[in-house]
Amino acid sequence: MGLFKSKEEKEMERKQAVKNSMRELEKRIRKLKETEKVYIDAAQEAQREDLPEQVKLAREALKMTVSERKRTLKMLLNARIIAQMRDMSAMTGEFLSAISTISKSIAGTTTTDVSKLSTELKKAMGTVSQQTENLSEMLEDSQEDVSDFSSGTSLVSEEDIDKLIYSNGAADEGLSIDDELASLKQQLDK
Repeated sequence: MGLFKSKEEKEMERKQAVKNSMRELEKRIRKLKETEKVYIDAAQEAQREDLPEQVKLAREALKMTVSERKRTLKMLLNARIIAQMRDMSAMTGEFLSAISTISKSIAGTTTTDVSKLSTELKKAMGTVSQQTENLSEMLEDSQEDVSDFSSGTSLVSEEDIDKLIYSNGAADEGLSIDDELASLKQQLDK
């Protein structure tokens, strides 16, 4: 591998790094779900054995784990959205380049209405600007999520913990990760 990489090679490496990060987040979500099951079982067993301190400990551990899973899901969803917005921005850039080429070509060969092309170019630039602003806002929201995580803010209520512990089917094992992510996203939107 040489010292200097082409633009395409750098872009491929960036895309691969994003995919790897998303895979790691998905893996972390699966691991946290497994951990939740362990804490649910521990809380149920402690309840059956009338061990209130162990019930309390298992509930707190479960609450922390569910909160972490939800935060991790938020990060994954943000990463997916940001990656999609980046792709849209790249497509818009390609479009602008094509419009510029066409404009130059037309200007050199005919007397077509260049002001119309200029208007289209300005409109496309406005779209790119809006996408950039949206991306910035999303990144700020992501930073707020990270600060919430570090401050220990819980995303899970005591009622949610009770549902997990006292329902027989605490987690649907047949759901795929995408189904699970969609379900969790709906819960987060509440």
